[in-house]
Amino acid sequence: MWKLATASLSGIDKDNTARIQLFPAGWFGAPSGGQRWFLDAALAQRLIDAANSRVNDYQFDYEHQSLNAPQASGPVPASGWFKSLTWVEGEGLFADVKWTARAASLIQADEYRYVSPTFRYDEQGNVRELVNAALTNMPVLDGMRQVAASLMFFDNGEKPMNENLRLVLCAIMGLKQESDEAAIQTALEDLQNNQLREANCSSIGALIDAHKAQLTAKDQAIQEGQTKIAALSAAQTGAPDPTKFVPVAVVDDLRTELASLSSQIQGDKVETLLTAALSDGRVMKGADEDNLRELGKKDYALMEKMIGTRKPIKALSRLQSDGMTFEGDRDNSVELTAEQLAICSQFGNTADDLTGDKK
Repeated sequence: MWKLATASLSGIDKDNTARIQLFPAGWFGAPSGGQRWFLDAALAQRLIDAANSRVNDYQFDYEHQSLNAPQASGPVPASGWFKSLTWVEGEGLFADVKWTARAASLIQADEYRYVSPTFRYDEQGNVRELVNAALTNMPVLDGMRQVAASLMFFDNGEKPMNENLRLVLCAIMGLKQESDEAAIQTALEDLQNNQLREANCSSIGALIDAHKAQLTAKDQAIQEGQTKIAALSAAQTGAPDPTKFVPVAVVDDLRTELASLSSQIQGDKVETLLTAALSDGRVMKGADEDNLRELGKKDYALMEKMIGTRKPIKALSRLQSDGMTFEGDRDNSVELTAEQLAICSQFGNTADDLTGDKK
């Protein structure tokens, strides 16, 4: 928690409404030594934001009497009121104060000359919170506009957190470095009520040990996986088992040989069909034979279908070879060639019709 302090820092204008300097910029304190405080633009902005969010105005009293109000024997009157705060770079934090009629008359009579803010500060001396301010006549500190200071410390019984401890706790809890004690307390309660309970741990140390055990198990699993991968990689780089694997070159050779055999078988089938068709007149020698042979190499089924639609010549089917002849009567025989017989068949004539014409 922050400590409470008051410091009379600035002189007073004698107007009923005036801008009063509450704090100087930078470090300030008593010239004789002792406690020193610090205020910059960032710290001042927090005070300004807090003032803007307040509903009630800040109070000026006399000689910080309001700090001892519970023990006071009589009224503790205000000497002025303010709400608006302004930071002036290089100078400090200012307040627009409206004095009471009594305070204004006392100031006009030069019976009060200085103001003293009451504030809370952290262990490093940073000003953290503005409580109120007072009229005072105890000059101690100079260096500002007619400045003197009243260094009155008030211990509110609260012990501030060690700054190094606060930073360590922020790091452990994953909080920002500027997190205050309330944020740290909230994070610790969440740790106690949720994370420790879910992990079935009684302390942060036990939770850390549990997390270490989980990390160790994960590391072992990763190591085992890496070992298996290394073993598989080593096995793949060795010579393959010839009883289980065939070299790619052998497979390529087999494919080439199979393609050659397939082509050879296809060619044999084509030649066999053409020989049979030539022998019975369904195919003519020459261009007809060549065209059907090329077709058979590309599409044997189509070639077979085309030849199958043709009618054979019966006379040719009885010949043993193209060199044999068809004989007529012995007395007057006429020899016909295979081509002549094929022509007869295509025009629907018989061999007798042709030989009769020739006679």
